Amino acid sequence: MNILIVDDNAEILDIIKYHLSKHKYNVYCAMSGEKAMEIILNTPIDLAILDVMLPRIDGFSLCEQIRINFFFPILFLTSKVSEEDKIKGLVCGGDDYMLKPFSSKELMARVSSLLRRNTIYNRQSKSKKSTHHIHNLFLDEDSSTVTVNNHMISFTDIEYKILLILLKNRGHSLCVKLIFEKVWGELFTQTSHNTIVVHIKNIRKKLHQYDKETEYIHTVWGKGYEIY
Repeated sequence: MNILIVDDNAEILDIIKYHLSKHKYNVYCAMSGEKAMEIILNTPIDLAILDVMLPRIDGFSLCEQIRINFFFPILFLTSKVSEEDKIKGLVCGGDDYMLKPFSSKELMARVSSLLRRNTIYNRQSKSKKSTHHIHNLFLDEDSSTVTVNNHMISFTDIEYKILLILLKNRGHSLCVKLIFEKVWGELFTQTSHNTIVVHIKNIRKKLHQYDKETEYIHTVWGKGYEIY
């Protein structure tokens, strides 16, 4: 597994690299967004760990740039502690958000969890392929692409999984707890609800960009979400 660390603090880079290498991961390091993109374009990355405070291009902007063409899991590891920053990290394409100073054990657990979920999802996707169509939206599991009115939309891995599970259960409302546990593969907690809300908001925004007439994801008050 190839993991990219992006941080402008050389000491933190060395610490994270040390722990990842102990777990037999191949580690690539970058101290700027430009260097990170150079590595990504030339190396098959399985997961990226991003700081927010980077020179010239910040971590949020770097994440958005990555998401144009790449869908590997992204973990923000940063000292930006506000709820607004956490939400921004998820909205721009991040899959998880962890604060500095950090526990090496927790970091390794989150890395392992993100990689495991991504591997399991990719394996399941390969064994069950199909195309889903509703209104002007087409989702092709073979290519993992989503188009609306013939425009291809770039979704994060988590956004794609949420949209897919809603499409597979078209006409049935899914509660937030079920969506979270199916997509994340983890137990639902008090903070999980807000995480789902942020991702649903981002999916709606992207769909609306190319189809302003259709409401694809409906809120079922007291229950959850539904596509019909």
